[in-house]
Amino acid sequence: MRGLSFLVGSELYAVDVTLVQKVARKLAITPIPSSPVEVVGIANLKGRVVTVLSLDRILGDDELCQAERYMNTIVFKSGSGNDDQMGLAVDTPGNLIDIDSNDIRPPPLNANDRGSFCISGVAEIDNEFYRIIDINSIEKKFTHNNDPIPANTSYGGTEND
Repeated sequence: MRGLSFLVGSELYAVDVTLVQKVARKLAITPIPSSPVEVVGIANLKGRVVTVLSLDRILGDDELCQAERYMNTIVFKSGSGNDDQMGLAVDTPGNLIDIDSNDIRPPPLNANDRGSFCISGVAEIDNEFYRIIDINSIEKKFTHNNDPIPANTSYGGTEND
């Protein structure tokens, strides 16, 4: 696997580079009042709405995320078939790295249960440990496409009212 490495806090992570559309530096993020704590806000990237998520909050870090802290966002290709996209706010985007599939190990048993759904494994490369992020699991959990009840956008009611 070819991965894109990045730092969140002092932790190293990697994602499959084929899922990445862009690393946006200095992306203006607008906070959304009353949104889940994992949502940093939304941004406009060439006319598309990008919902920016905080990986540290997804993983259960109790520190409050400040939108101003995030100057870099990894924007992923849309897998849901619509124009909206998802991004992860990161402290420092890294480099492209080669990860041999034989070097990927299961996540540690003591991994935080709250965010363990999105860690598909760990790999050691050049004496550094990388947590491998499963972007598809994050997208499934945090996109509106998994909402079983669609929002009612009608204003006139229905015949059954």
